[in-house]
Amino acid sequence: MSFQSPLQLRAKAVERVWGGQRLVDSAQPVGELWAIGEDNVVAAGPFQGRTVADLAAEFPTELLGSAAQESRFPLLIKLLDCADWLSLQVHPNDEQAARLEGPGRLGKTEAWHILDAEPGARLIAGISPETDSEDLRSDILAGQVIDRAVYAEVQAGDSLMIPAGTVHALGPGLLLYEVQQSSNLTYRIYDWDRPATAGRSLHLSQSAEVSRPITAETRPLTTAVGAQELLRCNYFVLERLAAADTALKRDTAGQSFHALTVIRGEATLRVGKQQWLLQQYGSVLLPAALGRYELSGNFEALSSRLP
Repeated sequence: MSFQSPLQLRAKAVERVWGGQRLVDSAQPVGELWAIGEDNVVAAGPFQGRTVADLAAEFPTELLGSAAQESRFPLLIKLLDCADWLSLQVHPNDEQAARLEGPGRLGKTEAWHILDAEPGARLIAGISPETDSEDLRSDILAGQVIDRAVYAEVQAGDSLMIPAGTVHALGPGLLLYEVQQSSNLTYRIYDWDRPATAGRSLHLSQSAEVSRPITAETRPLTTAVGAQELLRCNYFVLERLAAADTALKRDTAGQSFHALTVIRGEATLRVGKQQWLLQQYGSVLLPAALGRYELSGNFEALSSRLP
């Protein structure tokens, strides 16, 4: 069976101690909304009830595209609502993940696009460049690395690439989009002295081994109409799509899926004679075999794909 239409997926809300109330209607703090990933379930259509992982294993070329290296969905798209500081943390690269955690484990490079930021909202995206690797390692093991953290004030529209090895943390007052490798491997360095009841252990020895004294750069807001590449790495390409009562013509061309999330306004998605309305923060997965499609309306969206 070929893919004749986009895959509409059920988003998964994840409670976090630092989460807020903006993503879903819940009495509990929801920090993450997993929009597109291997564990998401198809909500409608001929593949209803199946996971993205199942479909990637059965139809790797049709779903993932010729750019895919294996028959596993390689990315995870999230929305994050931060009402408090996330832990100061770091992710290993693929080689380190396999060595420290076992064969088959993947590292994590990720990217952020800020959707909303309260005045003065900040994040940590790296370590002071005056720090050498040995000092960084010593400070992590001694629990003192927070003094070397580089804070950055951000606003809606900013984008940052967070390569594996970058010490980082998101601060309160931020709502953002995140694209990452499909990995849950996180090493916590510091958790802001939260009570032990939070149940969040630290991973100082692993963090000391994988952290690097690097700082992520912020790519500022753009207001251009059309398609614009924001960030690129070996694992994904993040593009911004924007239209003002116009149409954008796109094509997966068999090369890669397009993971699409509307971040402002509403977009009408057309594939052949079919069409769907995508509302703000709605996401859809366009299989690589889908081919040409069109987005129209007054909207801004983010699209992640394989490079």
